Amino acid sequence: MNKPLRRVAIAAMTLFAVLLINVNYIQGSQADKLKSDPLNARQFSEQFQHNRGPIMAGGVQLAGSKKIDKKTYQRVYTQGELYSPVTGFVSVFNRTGIEGAENGLLDGTDKRLTVRNWFDMLIGKKPAGATVQTTIDPKAQQAAYSGIRQHTTGRGAAVAIDVKTGAILAMASYPSYDTNLVATHDSAKASKASDRLEKASGKPMLNKAMNETFAPGSSFKIVDTATAFESGGMNKDTPFDASELVLPSGHTLPNADGDEAKCNGQIPLINSFAASCNSTFGRLAGTLGQSKLRAQAEKFGWNKPFQVEPGMDSASANFPVKQQEGDDLARSGIGQGDVTATPLQMAMVAQSVANNGTEMKPYLVKRVTAPDQSELSTAQSQVLGHPISADTASQIQEMMRAVVANGTATSVLGGQDIAGKTGTAETGRNINEDWFVGFAPQHNPKVAFAVVTEGGTSSTGAENSAPIALSIVQAVR
Repeated sequence: MNKPLRRVAIAAMTLFAVLLINVNYIQGSQADKLKSDPLNARQFSEQFQHNRGPIMAGGVQLAGSKKIDKKTYQRVYTQGELYSPVTGFVSVFNRTGIEGAENGLLDGTDKRLTVRNWFDMLIGKKPAGATVQTTIDPKAQQAAYSGIRQHTTGRGAAVAIDVKTGAILAMASYPSYDTNLVATHDSAKASKASDRLEKASGKPMLNKAMNETFAPGSSFKIVDTATAFESGGMNKDTPFDASELVLPSGHTLPNADGDEAKCNGQIPLINSFAASCNSTFGRLAGTLGQSKLRAQAEKFGWNKPFQVEPGMDSASANFPVKQQEGDDLARSGIGQGDVTATPLQMAMVAQSVANNGTEMKPYLVKRVTAPDQSELSTAQSQVLGHPISADTASQIQEMMRAVVANGTATSVLGGQDIAGKTGTAETGRNINEDWFVGFAPQHNPKVAFAVVTEGGTSSTGAENSAPIALSIVQAVR
């Protein structure tokens, strides 16, 4: 072979080798990434040919597939409104919730199912997806959703978490929607349903438990108290001025959330906490300063997004970074102004307190099994951090028990084995955002929770949200 031909041959073989390497790279290491790329329309057009595995909560099937012709399966949701924040949906346009987070396993295309599906194809059996077992307790989920629907005049949400593991036992959102409406194969019907729901009052398709923020009101006093104990050199018995607070603007900060008659003179912090004295915590915010409050809030998780499962990110709770003072700082101390939080974030605060200062990562997927029942994955508990010391947690636990024993929640929960903090945030829209955040039982807690509902200007967290929390923890037991 002469020299020019040799060069051409070498160049051709080199290009051929590069092509083979590139094809193997794309089909091998990049296959999953390309398959799930949002710009890949084929993944949505072909997905209904897959026999998707079920999504379960204990023995209850939340989502399953039924065959509608020789090649096509229809996704069907059980009690779609109840479980929509958990399952999400599969549509001709997108996937949300667990459906999106575990798509490869549910539709059977995950590499961990390759060998099993190859064998099924050899024997003429249609490959099937894996079963995803969630952490949800169906009774707790029903209690949460039914309670919110009954007690809110607008939006509402609730989250319950296993104190020791971080497993999410309930995640309810209201108003909600029937996931079956957008799971139809008819793109025109799916689009029409989606547009209508997007425009509906209260945004039914938005998961308010983890993707909507509310003013936490006095439930944020848990964070104030943690800041005072961790960096302010105080404890639950430290006396602090609870008398009427006149702000720099000349306006007063009213003690409208709780037992106003108990908010007078120098009283221990535990008494101010139980009576929810805005005057005390407005002053406390000024004493501690914005930087300390923000630092403690960020230890709990404020000012950063959080991922529950892949693709299931929570909205970021907000504590102001822009410098505050005077009226604004005092209002931040009572969870109003620019302070916001998701119910998930507040449940994480309660979980950290109940777990002696250790914050666990919340998660929704408990276990995944192949069609032959072999285990593909099992969730492992993860520690997120230690936002407060065990001593601080112990003192706040006692303070939250006092709220029920002789504070703002006594009239509703007195004598019940539950602890928490009430919160009533004024929004300026003739609506109060009412909270109850806490744990149960009072000693050796098992469940932490956060409940928010909306009511009129005279509504309270004790009246509207505390009963829901009680029904949730009773359902878990």
